[in-house]
Amino acid sequence: MTIRIRRILTVALSGAIACLAAPGAAWAAEAEGDRWGVFLPLGRLLNLILVIAVLIWVARKPLSSFFASRSQAIRDQLAEAQQARKEAEAKLAEIEARMSSLDDELAGIKAAAEQEAQAEQQRLVAEAERDAQKVVERARREIEGMTRAAQLELRSHAAELAVQLAEQKIRQEMTEDDRSRLFARFVAGLGGDK
Repeated sequence: MTIRIRRILTVALSGAIACLAAPGAAWAAEAEGDRWGVFLPLGRLLNLILVIAVLIWVARKPLSSFFASRSQAIRDQLAEAQQARKEAEAKLAEIEARMSSLDDELAGIKAAAEQEAQAEQQRLVAEAERDAQKVVERARREIEGMTRAAQLELRSHAAELAVQLAEQKIRQEMTEDDRSRLFARFVAGLGGDK
């Protein structure tokens, strides 16, 4: 409250206290002598009404401006509170909308991750199958090469064995006369070429 309003209220309060205290003194005077009679309480009442009227007249302007400004401040605070409430409700609705869409987003992310995982698994399986096929093909070629080499070695060994066997047979069956004849034929063959 302003200083002026405080002064007015202080004056009004002291006037009211004086009026209330004065009837006690008047009653004491009345006991001594009844000179005013009925007019004394009537005068006191008029005096009280006059003091209250003066107080109202003096305090009406500051009190009305005080109450008007206070009412306006309360209205402004109510308007601010309503605006803040509307903003809070809008934010709450936005957050609730986000929360509801968050479940959908999470489900979408999960489905996308599962699809990517399946695609990656299929790619890895296909790559592993290609690698296995390459290993099998390389092993088949190595086996074929080793088989050919073994067949060639086997043929060579079989030929050597056949030659050795034939040589042994020939040595066993050949006599000294056969050797002399062969040697003579060989020499004749060499001499005939010249």
